[in-house]
Formats: sequence, C-alpha cells, structure tokens
Amino acid sequence: MRPLNLGVIWILCFVATSPAASLAQESGSRSEAVEAVEATTDPENSPETQAPEKAVTAPSEGAKKSPEQARIEMLERIADQLSRRMRTLKEREAALAARESALIEREKTAKEREETVSSLEELMEMREEVVERREQLPPPQSWNGPPAPEIYGRYAAVLDGKTMQFYHKKEAHARVPVASTQKLVTALVICQEGDLDRLVEVPEAVLQIEPTVIGVKPGERYTRREMLTALLVKSGNDIAATLAIDNAGSVEAFAKKMNAYARYIGMTDSHFINPHGLPAEGQYSTARDIAIAAFEAYQVPDIRAMVGTKRYDFVFNDGTVKTLTNTNRLLGGFEGCNGMKTGFTYAAGNCLVCSASVDGKERITVVLKSARPEVSQDSKALLHWSLGLEMLGPMDESLAGQP
Repeated sequence: MRPLNLGVIWILCFVATSPAASLAQESGSRSEAVEAVEATTDPENSPETQAPEKAVTAPSEGAKKSPEQARIEMLERIADQLSRRMRTLKEREAALAARESALIEREKTAKEREETVSSLEELMEMREEVVERREQLPPPQSWNGPPAPEIYGRYAAVLDGKTMQFYHKKEAHARVPVASTQKLVTALVICQEGDLDRLVEVPEAVLQIEPTVIGVKPGERYTRREMLTALLVKSGNDIAATLAIDNAGSVEAFAKKMNAYARYIGMTDSHFINPHGLPAEGQYSTARDIAIAAFEAYQVPDIRAMVGTKRYDFVFNDGTVKTLTNTNRLLGGFEGCNGMKTGFTYAAGNCLVCSASVDGKERITVVLKSARPEVSQDSKALLHWSLGLEMLGPMDESLAGQP
C-alpha cells in the first residue's frame, strides 16, 4: 500500500486544528482534504494498479498501525470534530433566533401597552366630556300615566330624548344580538372623528360583505357623508365595512374603537366584533345600551338629519343614481317620528330603534327580538304611551336612579 504524502498529512492536520471562520469553510476544507487523500490512495490512479494483486495478511496484535488505518482514524477524528462544530453552530443560531423572537415579542408587548395607555387616556378624556355634557341635561321628571303597554318584542327600552331618563325597560339588560341597530355606534365613531366631506376609497373587502349592500365597488371614491347617509338610510353592510376600514385600517381595529366608544358613553353590557351587526361569536348588546347609543346619536345634528331622511339618491362614480328608501317604516307612518334605525338577523329577530318629537317632547324607543309587522306596532305603542305621560316636575335626585 502506498504511504500518505507528507503534504496531504499536513493539510489534514491543518483542517483538524484550525478555527474555521464559518461552517461552510470547514465543510469545504474537509471536502478538499478528503478528496486529496482519496486521490493519493485511489487504486485507479495509483501505479500499483498495474502490479499483480498481492495477498494481505492481517497484522498481529500489538503491531504498528498501517498507514491506511492511520488515515481512516484521522478522517474519523476530522468528521467528529466537524460534526461537533456543526452542532455548536446550530445551537448558536437557535439561541440567536430565540433572542430575536423574544425581542420582537417584547417590542410587540410594549407597543400594545402604549396603545392601551393611549386608549385609556383618550377614553378618560371622552368620559370627562360626556359627564360634563350630561351634567347640563335637564333633570329627570316625575311623571304620571298608565303602565307601559304589552308588546310582542322580547326586549325593550324607552327613554327621554332630552333628559336621558328611562321610562320603561323590558329585560333591557339581557345581552343579545342587536343586528344593524349597532350601526348607530358605527355612525357615532365616524362622526367623532369628523371631516365628513373627506373622500373615502372603497376597499376590496366589500366584495366579501353580504347580504344587504348598496353596491359600491373597490376603487370607487365617495365622501364620508354620502356613505354615512347610505348606511343609516338603507343599512348597507358594504358601506359599514368601507367606513370602518377607512377609519381604523381594518374591521377588527374599528371594532376596538366601537367598544372603547361604547364604554365612554356608558354602554356597560356591549361588545362589538364588526361595524354592521352581522352575526359574530361574542358580539352582543342590550336594549338599554342601544337606547343610550340612540340618545347620543340623537344629539348629533348630522346623524339626526340622516336617520330622518326618507329617500336618498346615491350617485355612483359612473353617474348611475340609486334611490335608497329608508327601512324605518314609521317615518311617515307615525306622527312626529324622525328616525332612527332598523335591524334584522335570524338570531336578533326584527329590531327597531325609533325617535319621535311631539309638542316639545322627545322620545326614543328600542325594541329587540320582535317580528314583522309586530316590531312597528310595538314601537308605535311605546311611542304613543311615552308621549302621553304627564310630566309632574323635576324628580327628586335620590329617586332618579341610574340609566
């Protein structure tokens, strides 16, 4: 057998002991060293291939290692060392990845905390505003009149549009789906930001919204005022999604703003997942809370004008005009009715929020989980009853209670 060349042995020793700058260099050095060794011992390249084959006898115990055995042992040591270095490198890479992941998570947590603090500060400011405004409301009134009428709807609430005084509640604290009546909260959030004449571009997401749509298409542009009017007159779900994404960047982010605003105005039993009221797990409100939202909406001139609009000509970007008829049948069907919002899903049933103004009296009614045409009849009965109450004068504050 041909002995190893001294130059090859030196290369092997260098590969085995030198600190490689990287795993790739180590692997390359090993590969080159192995190829060099194999080239010197390859039977096809060796002069001995021309010589007759000689019998090889096994060395006796205690005999010196042959060059071939020494070569094999050296290669094994090299392979073992490279394997250890490869494991070390992988461990370092894993540790680095873990540190980077931890850093990203800390940054995310810090950002969420900042957003939470900012949201709380904003909530505190808004809460102070609403408290100051409500302190200026006329005092609740003592009143006289018959009991509230029996209605078909399972949940209901009646309150004063000026004083925010509740006259009647029927299971008003039960958490239930409220369908499109929650669009009143959507409208309040949009109006809170203002700039209603700003143009809004319709996003691709509207193609996934159903079933009630106005028909706007991705890329079209309309003012917030146009879209908000279409939302409150005809209850377009595609409009709700467009306004939400324009306002907060996504439906999910807008729902967070809805929930913050709801807490700010005193809606203590509501949680919203979307801006339109389509069924969603974990989404609910109450007759009481929707009545509070309706009261707030009633104080906003822009919203009050929109919910009282019987017909609205929506002009598409291509010039096509679509006449939208208000879904609230009590507009024109009950004297003094001036709004507000309808709603329907199979889970929520037929829902109706109504407002009316007669002889200086302002009333707001909420009926949930009713049917058609009972929901209109329920609302008429509650409006007629509440408008007929005899006001006796300011109520004793100790008897006024909480909404």
